Amino acid sequence: MNLAVRLKIEWWIIAVLVSLLAVVLTLGDALSRLDNAAYDRLLQLDPPRPDGRIALVAIDDAALAQFGRWPWNRSVHAQLVDRLREEAPQAIVYDTLFTERGTPQGDAGLAGAMARAGNVFLPFFIGAGAKVVEPIAPLRDAARGTGFTDFLVDPDGVMRSAPSPLGSRLHLMDEVHGSLGKSVAVPATGRLIPFTSGEQWPRLSAASLLAGKEPRPALRGKVVLVGVTAAGIGPRYPVPGRGTMSGLEINAQFLHGLLGKLMIGKAGNAMRIGFALVPVWLLMLLMGPFPRLSPALGLAAGTVAVLALSGLSLLLGRVWLPPATPILALCVAYPIWGWRQLAITQHFMHGELLRLAADSTLFTPPVKKGRQPLPSTIALLTAAITSNRDMKHFVAERLDQLPDATLVTDGKGDILLASASAGRLFGTENVRVDAPGKGAALLTRFRQAGSQEPIRFPAAPTAEPLSFDAMTEDGHFFTVRFAPQLTVGSGFVGWIVQFMDVSEAKAAQRQRDDILELLTHDMRSPQASILAVLETAPSENIAPEEARRIRHYAERTLGLADGFVQLARAESLEYVLEDVALGDMMIDAIDDLWPQLTAKSISIDTGGEDERLIVRVERSLVTRALINLLDNAIKYSPSGSHIRCTVGQEPDGEPRAFCAITDEGPGLDEEHRHRLFERFHRGPLGAGRRMDGVGLGLSFVHTVVVRHRGEVRCLSEVGRGATFSLILPLADRG
Repeated sequence: MNLAVRLKIEWWIIAVLVSLLAVVLTLGDALSRLDNAAYDRLLQLDPPRPDGRIALVAIDDAALAQFGRWPWNRSVHAQLVDRLREEAPQAIVYDTLFTERGTPQGDAGLAGAMARAGNVFLPFFIGAGAKVVEPIAPLRDAARGTGFTDFLVDPDGVMRSAPSPLGSRLHLMDEVHGSLGKSVAVPATGRLIPFTSGEQWPRLSAASLLAGKEPRPALRGKVVLVGVTAAGIGPRYPVPGRGTMSGLEINAQFLHGLLGKLMIGKAGNAMRIGFALVPVWLLMLLMGPFPRLSPALGLAAGTVAVLALSGLSLLLGRVWLPPATPILALCVAYPIWGWRQLAITQHFMHGELLRLAADSTLFTPPVKKGRQPLPSTIALLTAAITSNRDMKHFVAERLDQLPDATLVTDGKGDILLASASAGRLFGTENVRVDAPGKGAALLTRFRQAGSQEPIRFPAAPTAEPLSFDAMTEDGHFFTVRFAPQLTVGSGFVGWIVQFMDVSEAKAAQRQRDDILELLTHDMRSPQASILAVLETAPSENIAPEEARRIRHYAERTLGLADGFVQLARAESLEYVLEDVALGDMMIDAIDDLWPQLTAKSISIDTGGEDERLIVRVERSLVTRALINLLDNAIKYSPSGSHIRCTVGQEPDGEPRAFCAITDEGPGLDEEHRHRLFERFHRGPLGAGRRMDGVGLGLSFVHTVVVRHRGEVRCLSEVGRGATFSLILPLADRG
């Protein structure tokens, strides 16, 4: 039989058998104890929902001490009902049976008090043979409604469920709920009481209430439940996750669920069967002969999804979906299919190893095919491992001949091979291949030059190698290069990481920077002195024309020096980054150049400055870059023209902010646009008048933006002005 056909047949057999098992377990409630345990745990996650419509009056130990032992004379109850009536509650609900006659005077007094209140509800109980035992006639006639107060107890002795109606007779809490005009149909599948934690409603002692010590607002407009909670008299029942509760508290929890529409319905058989079958079939699809994820991941994800869906259905949908059967079905399907996969895998591996052995190899001769599948597979695997070890030794020797420290890692960064120069750089004990995480640990020694961000393995393979300029704590500079390694089928397998020591080159660069700083300082000082002399010298000592020319040349030399200084800062300065609104920096640039705008009568409009687009930048340099762009727009715009500055967010791609500056100058042709950001390159001369500048402004802008991982664009046509856009990544505001 074809291997693929056999795989599909076995897959279908396992899927059908496990589905039948899930249906049988669901209909038979075979795992009800496990489901109840899960329900009790999940119910504890239900957040408290305080309800100010319920209040409890407890006949507690203090009340018994004041009015005598239980049962009380009906006159005491009459006083209690009258006292409650004075507080104007919405309803008075007794959780105390009055099925036996007392003294005629006491029964009449209590019936009169109930009639005056007009909103008293009394319980009855179900006797042997489902016989209803009602309250005595005077009290029943005076009550607004009656109902039973029995609850259902699960096989484990815990009270979870709310009872269904007995024919036309409702539970007392359903009767009260219906009297408030809020009754709802009871589902045929049953209901669960949403027991909640904490004290959700005021609790008053009957003794304090009869003595008039309780505040009047405590009961006004509420449904007041009256019941016995005294030790040894009031019964207590186990409830899910809350220990035990008195009958009064359970009735309050039940009524709280009804009033707040929080009652939990039990899922019907159709829903429970679907809930059990869907995860099984999803897992089988993941594990079957189709494109799939890891079976173990599928099992874990399925189990978590079942528990999560059961919990969400309970807490948000108020429907209980038992999770034990679907989880058991998943746990049965996974090992059975895994066993079959193991047998199929052995057969497949045997064939693949035969093909590998048949290929020509540099180090080992081909292995002959054995008669027994398993021993033959073992022999083939041994030969393949030997060949792999020889190849690894060969690669390691070639690696040791490389001059720069080099690591070969897997996709997670664990070291597979290390060159001898890597051992000298990091220490032999730090490049061993027997400890996971060594590669990532070695990268912690390096920080990106400038930003000081840590260097990490790339999160995903890249089409081209990645390079980072980095430095160590002792001041050495390196270029760290990550080259992705792919299989014959273009599958990613790991990285080759190279560490090139460029400290000497950096030292030479620093020397050049120092010389540049010295030259620019020596250029600036005499020119500043010349300007100072021109300012202070008597006008008759220097002819005006000569003074104007001297001033022009001195200012031009100062501009050249300033340009060199600013460009040097942009290229080599260690940036101190801060979160700044791009619109604020645009406004700062406009304010700085306001005199130039006014001198040429150029109007300027802004847009988007109120949108808080936060970028993480070196503020002074980015502001200077915006000033340079705006200064160019002013220089090349005719007098009386218009400039538009706009801030916004790019609509597509990664989140980035832009500041676009549009002028009405002469525009640029394609040749000039391609060379704009080169040093000492200047644009066209506009109307023919020569513009001041040395061609370093846009080079400075380009350097600053690139070091901030952004870009600068120029859109222009000859005769139609130009738009320069400075684009920067938005700061992570998480």
